[in-house]
Amino acid sequence: MASPTQPADLIEDALARLDADARRQHGNDQTAWTPGAWREHLLDLDAARLDPGWVITS
Repeated sequence: MASPTQPADLIEDALARLDADARRQHGNDQTAWTPGAWREHLLDLDAARLDPGWVITS
């Protein structure tokens, strides 16, 4: 029997998706990201921690 999905699991999945999307969009070398890219990424991560359901899967 599978265990129920915990909120932490949802948050972890949302954060992983956001990180993968940001790396696809801005590149794997985070030291080369612009300050705007970093700001957007950090705001997205904060939003996913508050409400992981808003993250759109592609």
